Amino acid sequence: MNFFKLRFLFWLGIFILNTTPKVLTAAPESINKIMAIVGKISISQLDFERGEEVFKNLQKQKKAGKTQKGSWKSQVLDFLIARAIIDITAEEESIQASEKNIEAEVDRLMKLSQTTERSQFEKLISEKTGLPFDVWLNDLPYQIKRGQLLQVRVSIKPPSEQEVQAWYNANKQKVGFEVKFREICLIPKNNSVEEEQRISNEINSIKKDSRKDKDSFGLIASGPRNQAYAKGINDWTPTFEIFNRSPALINALGRLEDGKISDAFVDDKRRYCLVRLEGKRPTPLDTIRRNIQEIIQRERVDSSFDDWILTRRKEVLITIYDKEYITENKLDTPDESFNYSKIEPASP
Repeated sequence: MNFFKLRFLFWLGIFILNTTPKVLTAAPESINKIMAIVGKISISQLDFERGEEVFKNLQKQKKAGKTQKGSWKSQVLDFLIARAIIDITAEEESIQASEKNIEAEVDRLMKLSQTTERSQFEKLISEKTGLPFDVWLNDLPYQIKRGQLLQVRVSIKPPSEQEVQAWYNANKQKVGFEVKFREICLIPKNNSVEEEQRISNEINSIKKDSRKDKDSFGLIASGPRNQAYAKGINDWTPTFEIFNRSPALINALGRLEDGKISDAFVDDKRRYCLVRLEGKRPTPLDTIRRNIQEIIQRERVDSSFDDWILTRRKEVLITIYDKEYITENKLDTPDESFNYSKIEPASP
């Protein structure tokens, strides 16, 4: 073996020694493109950028005064983590939001809104939600999953009697009123101008006399001249019921104080009428208790779902790699390195 061949073998040996992987001291590899892993779902920088646009649009729907916690970056990442948890749990419950499910939901909503044209429906959705239709449509799968998870996974605590009473006390001006009233109605015998004029003069004469003598209104109301549905006093009646029967009547009652008589008016049946308000009060709690319970339940849906997400975050394995999020939320920095010895050998 000559000198040159020996030299070649020497340097080849050095090269092999220097390039052989060192099992226990491999250089760490940074996972710099992954911001978080939720279960088996990874959230990359690209996912974050896409999710940021969705989150920005959806924030426009939020109620005024509802503040979000944390920096913008943390809010977006928490939003994406919540979505990943929804996906994971929906899969556990065999809940699907396929294209077929989405189209079925769109068809259902079109029927509910009584729209037959897709373009008309898209405009209606944008006006109602404040979102571009494509943003609303892309978010629909999560709304479908969320709605079904609310039924099978999220428990909403029913309101207590104290909560119902507190809501009623705080919203008395919104629950409507009940009124007690007397009504006098005269019906023309025909459609002639002369008959209309006669009835108009008669009803105005009754108004004039009744304002002079309070007792005369009650006497006429209970007498044969009155052609109203009820000749006696109409006991406490919700205003919405009166409106459904006669918008003109509720309009006249709404302008009166207790004990006052309205001006003459022609109602929806072309009767010439007067009405006297005998009393007005907020709709009693017992009448609308069930409605208030449903309102409180609806108001609790969002907070109950948020609480459920927080609980699920403790149950699902979540690893955060974004340094800003880790610092802001005081989390432990995960081990981002890997070792060749941890890699399982391929199956034979």
